[in-house]
Amino acid sequence: MVGKKLWIALAAVALWASCDNTLDVTAPFENVPIVYCTLNPDSDTQYVRVGRAYLGQEGPNGGSAHPDSLYYPNLLARIQAFKENGQLAWDKTLEVTYDTPKDSGLFTSQGHRLYRLILPGFTSNSNRLDWDYKLILQKDSASPVLATAITPMVNSESFTLKKPTPIGIQRLNMTSTKGQEIEWNQARNARAYQGYIDFLYMEMPEHQQSDSTRHTVRYRLPYQLGSTLNGGATSKTTLTYQEYYQFLAESLPIKPGYIRFFRGFTLHLTAGTDDLATYISVTQPSNTILQDPPFYTNVQGGAGIFASTASLDRPNLGLADRSLDSLVFGKLTCSLRFAKASFLDTLTCN
Repeated sequence: MVGKKLWIALAAVALWASCDNTLDVTAPFENVPIVYCTLNPDSDTQYVRVGRAYLGQEGPNGGSAHPDSLYYPNLLARIQAFKENGQLAWDKTLEVTYDTPKDSGLFTSQGHRLYRLILPGFTSNSNRLDWDYKLILQKDSASPVLATAITPMVNSESFTLKKPTPIGIQRLNMTSTKGQEIEWNQARNARAYQGYIDFLYMEMPEHQQSDSTRHTVRYRLPYQLGSTLNGGATSKTTLTYQEYYQFLAESLPIKPGYIRFFRGFTLHLTAGTDDLATYISVTQPSNTILQDPPFYTNVQGGAGIFASTASLDRPNLGLADRSLDSLVFGKLTCSLRFAKASFLDTLTCN
C-alpha cells in the first residue's frame, strides 16, 4: 500500500513538471530587418525607416537602450524605379539622417535614424506615377541583399475631391436631411482611404477680445476600402447633425465665463496602396478569442511595410447658416457657448 502511494506521488510530481508554462523570453540573437515606408508622389524627398528585431539573453527590453540593437551600423539602402515596361529608370542610394525628432522613452536616446532620398524635380515628372519602386537593403556594400520590397505609386493626380468642391466658397451643412456628404474620386493604385476634418474655433473671456486663443478639434472620418485599383470610382462618407454635434459636445470642455467663435473647417484625406490596406487590416487588434493575429508583410527577408500614400487637403470650409445657428443655439452644443455676431450684438445661447 505504501508503495502504491509513493508511485501516485511521483506521478503527480511528473505531471506538475510537464505542465510548466513558463515563457522563455530570451533567445539567440536573430537578424530581422524591420521596414516602414510610405512613398509620397508629391514630395521630392522620401524617407525610409529601417530597424532590426532583437531578442537576446537580456530579454525583450535588454537591448532597447543600445543603438546597435535597433539599427544596422553600416546599412546600405537603395531605391530603384522601374518604368511600365520593366526597364530600370534609376537606382539611387539613400543617406542617413536624424532630422526628424524622436520622442523620449524606453528606447535609445540617439536620434531618430531614417534613410532619406532627395530627388530634385521628381514631382514635375508625370511618369513617376506609373512606375514601380523597389527597396533594396544590404548590411554593408560588400554583403549580399538582406531584404527587398516593391510598391506602385499612388496616382495623386486621379485622387480628387468632388464634395465639397475643391475650389470656391463652400459651406458645410450638417443639418440638411442627408447631412453633409464628403465625396472623392478614388486614386489609381490605391485601396485604403482615411481622413479627418479639423474644426477651428476661437475662444475668449466675455468682453476681453484681446485674450482670445485659437484651438482645433479633430474628427476622424471612417476608414474605407476602395472598390478598384484602377481609379475613377467614387467613395463617400456623411457628417450628420446628431453624430457630429454630439462629438463636439463631448470633445470640448464647458468653460463658464467664456464665449467661442467658429473659424472654419479643414478637410484632409489620404489614399494608400493595396499592400498598406492589407497591412492595416491584419495588424488591427483582434475582437475574437484568437490572441495571435496573422502576420503580413510585403518585405521579402524582413518585416514591416513598404507602400505609398497620397493626400489632399481642402482648407477654408465654412458652415451653412442653419448649421451655424444649430451650433450656437442647438440643445447638443448650447452649453459650449458658441457665439454669432449680428449687426447690433453678439448672440449666444444662455
